[in-house]
Amino acid sequence: MMYIQKHRLRPRPREGNSETDDSTSERCYIICLIFTCMLFVLLQTQSFRVIEILWNHGYWSPYNQENANINWCPNATCHSSPMCHPCKRKFLFVIATGRSGSTTLTNMLDLLPNIRMAGENNAHFLFMLRAMRNLEDTEDLLFESKDEVSIGAWRHQPIAEQSMFCSIQQIFEGINPPAPKDMFWSRKRNNEHGYDHFDDNETIVGFKTVRFHGKDFGEDLRDATDHLMNAFPCARFIINIRGDIESQVKSWGTAFGKEVEGDEIRFYNRQLEKVASYMGQARARLIDMSEWSKRDDSGVEVLNELIEWLGFRNCKYPSLLHSNKDGYGLDRTTLPLGPKCRYQGN
Repeated sequence: MMYIQKHRLRPRPREGNSETDDSTSERCYIICLIFTCMLFVLLQTQSFRVIEILWNHGYWSPYNQENANINWCPNATCHSSPMCHPCKRKFLFVIATGRSGSTTLTNMLDLLPNIRMAGENNAHFLFMLRAMRNLEDTEDLLFESKDEVSIGAWRHQPIAEQSMFCSIQQIFEGINPPAPKDMFWSRKRNNEHGYDHFDDNETIVGFKTVRFHGKDFGEDLRDATDHLMNAFPCARFIINIRGDIESQVKSWGTAFGKEVEGDEIRFYNRQLEKVASYMGQARARLIDMSEWSKRDDSGVEVLNELIEWLGFRNCKYPSLLHSNKDGYGLDRTTLPLGPKCRYQGN
């Protein structure tokens, strides 16, 4: 009896439910398929987002080639690291021969918005060049090693590419500071926005030199030019010569109290022409004082084309300044460049 009762308690299998089971399985399959497709689409879209984030090297790695000023220096090679962002600052340099109007040119560039130009610095770049050559040419230092240098007396961690150049740039920024009143008001404005420091990173900083063609920089200037472009990767260069050699020789003697041969100046001009050619048209512009300094101011168009090449819009020089007119005098004339004159970039 006990066996019979237990047997009767067992549920009897249902019959006729195969179609229902098949329908349920089909619905589950469709739901799983839809869920899988949704998951696939989600993974695809998010994967592209992750790739986009990772592709922006500056987002995930401090070692990158981000160019913060691509409008000013589109062809720059920038190797950023935690030590240095070499393309953070825009630079503008005037490289010229003596008595070629470089002071007038520099002062006219200084009239443009967002530009701060300085004069001579006694070829201070030469000391930077010697310092870099000392590091590069010291064999035991292994300056360009990508691995830790474990040799006892010379040991150091790998030196990030271009990491030395921010220190060099800061020297030239330091000898061309803003006016104290400009730093004061800039810091006051920054305080109003919640941060207490002076910041003029948008300013284009530069200087002029008439000594780059000297023998100390090398016979063909190729190596010195490479170092200059590497140390200031986000720089543009205006190469200024004077085609009227006879007038330049006369002016040289009046200003410096010594004579110079015309052939010597022609050699300097050829050297600087090679520098301009080597730098390339996107980075350097070669101009001739004999063309832009005509007495009737008709040559001012050369300078207006120059500043348009630099990326300034709605800016026009109406006339020329005349610096060093009586030797080293400064022309303090203020030239109106236009109410909408601004830097836009190329």
